[in-house]
Amino acid sequence: MATCDVCVHLSDIMTPLSFSSLITTLIKYLVYEKQLIPYPYDRLKLYVQKYKELNFEQENSRCNQKSKYRLESEKYYKKVSDAVQSLETVFQCIENEFLSHVENHIESVVILIGSSVLNPLTVFNINVPELSYSHCEKQHSSRQHIDNVFRNILNNDKFNDILTSNIMVETNLYVMFKVKKGGKMATNWCVPKEQFRSFRGKQVVLRFDQPQNEINSKKYETCCIKDCLNFEVFVDFDNQETSVQTLQTLNNTFTNSVVDWYLGKHHITGFKNYKYNGIPISDTWLNPTIIDRLVS
Repeated sequence: MATCDVCVHLSDIMTPLSFSSLITTLIKYLVYEKQLIPYPYDRLKLYVQKYKELNFEQENSRCNQKSKYRLESEKYYKKVSDAVQSLETVFQCIENEFLSHVENHIESVVILIGSSVLNPLTVFNINVPELSYSHCEKQHSSRQHIDNVFRNILNNDKFNDILTSNIMVETNLYVMFKVKKGGKMATNWCVPKEQFRSFRGKQVVLRFDQPQNEINSKKYETCCIKDCLNFEVFVDFDNQETSVQTLQTLNNTFTNSVVDWYLGKHHITGFKNYKYNGIPISDTWLNPTIIDRLVS
């Protein structure tokens, strides 16, 4: 079993939003590079937008030909829009999970590509670094971390070998989480996977190294004071019982649990590019004048 271990040195603290942004960027990259989708994620979103803007006009002289085009176009649009919707849902759920806590409860995030969770072709295991929940997000941009990670993985020959192997277009992408001992997921978009222990397939392990010293500690203690001190706290004194129950729920998040693996309810299903009369049908959504040539 091929394994690639990548260690990334962090030059700045990692916030929950920065880490969730990093994970979503990695998923966007992997889902395209592993050819689950025929175009980059942002381009797929553009195609969906352009399709919605199209106003197909019926022409009696070419009704049958145009009806065939519309039928094929609608079928392909369904695949594209489903993929975009699934990805957006996964991204939002990941962000909500990391922002729903006051301290990090997740040990690792695992991206699996293959026909099923039990038999993946490729596994990307991202260890969660120490996250700083008390810092302002705008003071610690995710862009620096994203660039740093991609610089490390793209310059790694083993990573590139694994990335370009076992390419299957019509397969799936899943996201799993391993929680820390005694922890559990904060949101309900994951299902527990009892007695789940190991992964098959080629694996990439992404680790983070964040050295701590006195200079850095003092630097990070004061880096966000100016922007974070002036915040407002809202307390609903009219419903103190509910507030107490909410606090108790948060405090009991780290209860004893025998389940340490969770699987996201939503996954991404890959699909092929589709051509109509030799032309990618999605191109007709960007340039509707092509439609007349296709059905003439």
